[in-house]
Amino acid sequence: MNAQPDGSDPLIQVIGMGMEGGALGQAARAALEQAELIIGSATHLATVPASSVEKQPYPSPMSGLPALLRIHAKRRITILAAGDPLFFGIGSTLLRHFAPQQLVFHPNVSSIQAAFSRLGRPWQNAHWISLHGRPLATLRSALQSNRLYALLTDRDSAPAAIARVLVETGLGESKLWVAEDLGTDRERFRGFRAVELADADTEFSLLNVVIVETRGPGGVLPEFPGIPDERFSTGAEPGKGLLSKREVRLTILSLLAPRADETGWDVGAGCGGVSVEWARWNPHGEVHAVEVHPERLEHLGINRERFGVVANLHIVPGRAPEALAPLPDPHAVFIGGSSGSLREMLDAVWARLQPGGRLVASAVTENSRVELHTFVGDRPAEWTELSIARAERLAGQRVMRPYLPVLLLKLEKPA
Repeated sequence: MNAQPDGSDPLIQVIGMGMEGGALGQAARAALEQAELIIGSATHLATVPASSVEKQPYPSPMSGLPALLRIHAKRRITILAAGDPLFFGIGSTLLRHFAPQQLVFHPNVSSIQAAFSRLGRPWQNAHWISLHGRPLATLRSALQSNRLYALLTDRDSAPAAIARVLVETGLGESKLWVAEDLGTDRERFRGFRAVELADADTEFSLLNVVIVETRGPGGVLPEFPGIPDERFSTGAEPGKGLLSKREVRLTILSLLAPRADETGWDVGAGCGGVSVEWARWNPHGEVHAVEVHPERLEHLGINRERFGVVANLHIVPGRAPEALAPLPDPHAVFIGGSSGSLREMLDAVWARLQPGGRLVASAVTENSRVELHTFVGDRPAEWTELSIARAERLAGQRVMRPYLPVLLLKLEKPA
């Protein structure tokens, strides 16, 4: 029968072909035998025994797959995928267009599983990162010392390029294992030190998985909140420029209390001190950094790349509140720069803030302080004033140089 018992379209079967010659379980074999249309890569289609069943390669681009599936919705369709379709695989794409009840998944051994089996190491504690189709800089957002990583790669994230990132971040003593063409007669599994591989001319198959065990002093990328001010690009003397000081930045982030899957705005982002840390420590949230000054935008972009938050920190050139119009409604907002229009920004942000959301704003000048108090009125709010002094040398002696006090407001919107 083509249709399900309730008369709806047949289920779409998604089979992971595995890394060991395509060994399939009973249910997966049955799905292949009953299929009226088989879709997959040329490599996987070649493993299917010759028959009268129609075979089609994946459309190019892959974004055309959902439309192809709908065209053939009345037929029994089987899709061939690599390894486990629900582990950095085609399953995520399919679930954006079809309900789980329309899909049946048949997982198999993934390339990462096979690579760890070649290494002979347990992999339950490994940190998995897909660089496939993503900027190599995203690796910087996750790297920490003394950790185990499993990396899915592509042409732009070749093993040597990964090794160079490790060297640049103080992790040149890291070990890399490269697994190539797993499950084929061309399979190779080799180990390297990052510092040696970074400058080598070693060639690798494009079909590779990389395992990394980080070693080395590190210290280039932050591993705990509170990035030193001098690590940011500001165009001024290190640690100077338009940047929220570390102590203030940490307090702002604690007041914002970012959560996974939330949308945040950093309005008047400057060189990105708050927005970069916000995006780095909340990788499953989205941060939109709004800034109008060209020079600050340049350094904001440099810091976004430097700390690897290219996936979830979105730079919005323009002047608020006009630049806020196309952005998704936020769960949390920080207003750090207002160029003299703080009250207008507060009103615009409050109108867009989602119920239960958090608004945090800073003020240094007396005029800005008055605007904050006027905006809040009698509503319950949290107020914090920070007075910071740092050590400097004066005539050969240590002195504590104070910075201007910063007033912070936190106001929660009723749920």
